[in-house]
Amino acid sequence: MKSFILELHNQIINGDKTISDIVRNSIQKCKNINDTNSLVTDTYSAAEQQAKILENDIKNNQNNLLYGIPYILKDNVCTKGIKTTGGSAFLSNFIPPYSATIYDLFNQDNAVLIGKSNMDEFGMGGAGIYSAYGITKNILDPTRITGGSSSGSVNLVAAGVVPFAIGTDTGDSSRRPASLVGIVGFKPTYGLISRYGIMPYAPSMDHVGILTKTVSDVAIVADYLFKYDEKDFTSQRLPANNLFNNLTTVDKLTIGVIKDVEKYLKPDILKAYIECIELLKKNNYIVKYLDFNDQLLASVHAVYYAISYSEANSCWANLTGIPFGANFGGDNFDNIITLSRSKSLGEQVKRRFTIGAYITKKENYEKLFIHSQKIRHFLVNEWNKLLEQVDTILCPGASSTAPKIEDVTNQSFSTTFADDFLCVANFAGSPSITIPYKKVKQLPWGINLNCKAFADKQLLDFAYSIETIFEKSGVYDE
Repeated sequence: MKSFILELHNQIINGDKTISDIVRNSIQKCKNINDTNSLVTDTYSAAEQQAKILENDIKNNQNNLLYGIPYILKDNVCTKGIKTTGGSAFLSNFIPPYSATIYDLFNQDNAVLIGKSNMDEFGMGGAGIYSAYGITKNILDPTRITGGSSSGSVNLVAAGVVPFAIGTDTGDSSRRPASLVGIVGFKPTYGLISRYGIMPYAPSMDHVGILTKTVSDVAIVADYLFKYDEKDFTSQRLPANNLFNNLTTVDKLTIGVIKDVEKYLKPDILKAYIECIELLKKNNYIVKYLDFNDQLLASVHAVYYAISYSEANSCWANLTGIPFGANFGGDNFDNIITLSRSKSLGEQVKRRFTIGAYITKKENYEKLFIHSQKIRHFLVNEWNKLLEQVDTILCPGASSTAPKIEDVTNQSFSTTFADDFLCVANFAGSPSITIPYKKVKQLPWGINLNCKAFADKQLLDFAYSIETIFEKSGVYDE
């Protein structure tokens, strides 16, 4: 399968294109889609300057696949000296005094940052409509959402602005949007990519996401980011797998499919989902239908909200307007906080903070928060038992294609359990990837694959294999 990163790398090494040419092309493409609200802060000038400097040392970087390659960071990734808003008016002028580890790694490998992408405020929203900097409109149809919260990042990859972008994923924030715009969205095992310097939403479920057009490019970026980081106390050590060079197709694969998911799919999506399963069977993969405890399945939505809202409220207790961020005055500490939060936070964030505060009140803590954590434990146990029976679990990348913005804002559209099910991989910290399958009524839709924790190499091989089958079948272009 094609690698866009490798293609650009070869053009640089062979002298077919200069780094400056590639960076300028990326910047121009980005400017051409300004009306989608995909970018919050551009770094065009710095990128062009960096490109010129990098051209002087190409010979010494022939094995560095990220050398001179343009990319995008979600605007919750702290970048020293570059404004980082988290999609919030509260941080409209916040310039971090430090950088996230992943930004340092990209700088170390001389990738070229084009800008910071739009997102739902502090990652709280699954539609791309809850940013202080405007709704992120779907690059394929501006009347539709991109999904969120990594809305700007998925758009900029889908538009061909950059070959890869960074998102984050707390429930499905990289993988579901990837399905809605027709790209690849990958969430690795919890802790394999450092979260140091990345604004939190719910730390026990937060993951860094990699967004590309192909599985090969995910493997390339993962090779550069799978690094142990002593600054992140959740960071995990994993033996070097050399994911990209060892990427391979597999002939034998047992795929698990959760039985109850199908009843939550809209008719056109259900048809595509069944066709996908049949296509995999025709390629000699074994499909095994799995039972998931109904009561546990029904609890996923509530458990995700109870835990994530509570963690978010705790994480952002420092949004006082005093040490940093918006400050609208006030004659005492409480008034400053109240005014700053009231005037600078969006309604979605206020709602989630309020619910999180309620859940963690002394009288509610045991029956709501602790109870949710116990159910999460049962869900993860059930999930891991199913993963012992199969090589990978397949589920829909989304319950629908991208809905209309007006249908989401007026609440005539809502997600279903088929979307919520993606949260289970966040509960478990297990790797999960969405890849494009086909267009349904001219709009992209993808499928999602999951493996056991630390089986990231296997998951990428499985995704690469299925991606190859899709490509050979021509199903996406039908």
